[in-house]
Amino acid sequence: MKRLLNFFAEHPWWVLAALLLVSMAAATQLGKVELRISADELLVRDDPERAYFQEIREQFGDDEVALLVLSDDDVMAPAKLEQLRDVLDQLESLPCVSRVESLFSIPHLRSVDGYLKTDPYIDDLPETDAAAQAILEAALESPFVRNVLLSADGDVMALGIVLDKEMQIDEFNVTRSIDGITRGLEDVYDDVFVIGFPHVRIEIADKLGEEQGQLFPLAVAALLIALFILLRQVLDILTPVLTSGLSILWTLGLMGATGIPLNVVTSIVPVLLVIVGSTEDIHLLSEFRRGQRMGLDTGRAVNYMVTKMGRTVLLTFVTTYAGFLSIGLSGIEVLWQFGIVASTGLLLNFLVTISLIPALLRLAGHWRIGSRRPSTDDIGCRWADRYWRFLYARRWWVVLVVTVVTVVAASGMRHINLNQNAVDNLATDSRLRAQVQKVNDELAGMESFSIVLESGIEDTFLKVRYLEELAEIQAFIEERGFARATTSFADYLALMNGVFQELGGPELPTNDDEIYELMIFLDHRHVKEYVSETYDRARILIRHNVSTADELGAFVEDLQAFVDEHLDAGLSARITGDSVLTLSATSSLISGQLQSIVVLLLFVALIISLLFTDWRVGVMAVLPNAFPVVVLFGFMGYSGIPLNIGTAMAAAIAIGLAVDDTMHFMLRYNQELTSSKSQLNAMRLTIRGETLPVVSTSVALMAGFLVFSLSDFEPVA
Repeated sequence: MKRLLNFFAEHPWWVLAALLLVSMAAATQLGKVELRISADELLVRDDPERAYFQEIREQFGDDEVALLVLSDDDVMAPAKLEQLRDVLDQLESLPCVSRVESLFSIPHLRSVDGYLKTDPYIDDLPETDAAAQAILEAALESPFVRNVLLSADGDVMALGIVLDKEMQIDEFNVTRSIDGITRGLEDVYDDVFVIGFPHVRIEIADKLGEEQGQLFPLAVAALLIALFILLRQVLDILTPVLTSGLSILWTLGLMGATGIPLNVVTSIVPVLLVIVGSTEDIHLLSEFRRGQRMGLDTGRAVNYMVTKMGRTVLLTFVTTYAGFLSIGLSGIEVLWQFGIVASTGLLLNFLVTISLIPALLRLAGHWRIGSRRPSTDDIGCRWADRYWRFLYARRWWVVLVVTVVTVVAASGMRHINLNQNAVDNLATDSRLRAQVQKVNDELAGMESFSIVLESGIEDTFLKVRYLEELAEIQAFIEERGFARATTSFADYLALMNGVFQELGGPELPTNDDEIYELMIFLDHRHVKEYVSETYDRARILIRHNVSTADELGAFVEDLQAFVDEHLDAGLSARITGDSVLTLSATSSLISGQLQSIVVLLLFVALIISLLFTDWRVGVMAVLPNAFPVVVLFGFMGYSGIPLNIGTAMAAAIAIGLAVDDTMHFMLRYNQELTSSKSQLNAMRLTIRGETLPVVSTSVALMAGFLVFSLSDFEPVA
């Protein structure tokens, strides 16, 4: 490592030329960098449950749906319905729209002169308010409409705009077209909006692009201010900005060339490189200035820096690189991408740092404006000596305080909540977020999952005993109050039977013969979302508004236990859907972060143990790196900050950065111990030597990371 750094110092112009050429090549790829927000990227890579869910989606036809939500005291007024139908016709004419589910298309099952009528609730527009009210009351009797397309009080109506999944859809153009058509209803109804996960993704993407232009200069400004206060050297202040700028350019160019997109997580990598990338620069520059203050000329000061910091810089890079790379162990797509991009960005930053800094110092290291006076150094040394004496005299009190804080923090970890919801990525004052909340409050909610029952035997679900299995599971869900809407094939047959038998309401047939009679009038197209064509597989669709992983996970666990205990032996059941996949991603998130933390701590222990040839020293070096993680999670538990896709990275990042200072401190101590042969003197000299760079990097990191608190995305903030 020393030879490599000296080589760069001896050939500065070649280094600058090489960096310029690579930067020009990277710049040509910037136009290929995509900003992509995808629900699939928040799920576990290669999860077998995803393949099963995709199979169910293809069979039962789950599609991407946007809801047109209309709110009014008289939502079914004939004049309003007439204008709504015109808008509906325009929506259905869009190439990207497969169909629109509404009261204009949902079949209204009723018996007229002994015949089963299945025309929609609104086939012909009602001519009077009384006729419209009758349609509303009839629709609210159907489980396929109540809380799905109509609120319980009848003041909110929704239309499900089903997007054509066979088409390559540009979400921005699609939402713009739909919003343009529906805007004409704003003068008709009290409140009109279109909401769906495409809208959520577009708002997140727009906000991300906007924030990149805001947070990046703020992070640079925070870094410059911190470095100016602590270092007071123009070259020392600008060099970290230059190295981080080049590494950002190279990283974005590599992302463009390889097709890795910017998303909610990888979008923070540029700011991260500004903050984290400056740490090694400060250590190198600090050591160079120390050599100058010892009276060495520029060339010898560079050599002094290389001798003192060569091995240290390499080892600290390796540990920090491993820390960020380990974030990808969770298996979640976006975290895997972040781990790859962030660690690669740090690798590029390391290459820029070890080549550019020796070259710049050789060319311009003698430029010193307002150099630090010896008296200032003396003050710093005196404070460092006092600090060491204070610690040494009260070392057992230090151990006690750290232990107490660790125990208190650890007790707070059990209060951490899990939350993995795309809507929570929106700003708290976002209009879109308020619209999602209205759908959750007035209707069944935007989230859903399914219970799929199957036997492998044709016509299974044309038998009463198996339809009763569906009804029993639905009754359990409704009894628990988990969901406002559960629908199944059993509901449809109950509606048909109630109409035929003139029972006054839905009721399941009492025997198989009654079912076969009903099947004469059944059009499978009306129930294809709930039962297979061979009637050997059926599903219950559960719509809900639960967003916290803890609550959802507890219910899914209870539901699975109920199914396992009560389900007929001839059936098998499996719970699947977006919500269930999100739960799986949350579990993977936790296990992956625990793995990354353990792997990194073991890695640090191994390196330190080898350096000191004593495993006990390695174990001791782990303690200051584990401490901030425990305190971090404890603070999250006590303050109510949930564990999600953003905050889950904090532990690995905290360790990755804490390790950097630990490595610098331990390696310096190793050097001083070798030369002085006195533990106390070696520790005193280590604290003297590391005070400025450790404080400088810590302040710069704190100032830089505080920039993220300005983000409108809660997980990032």
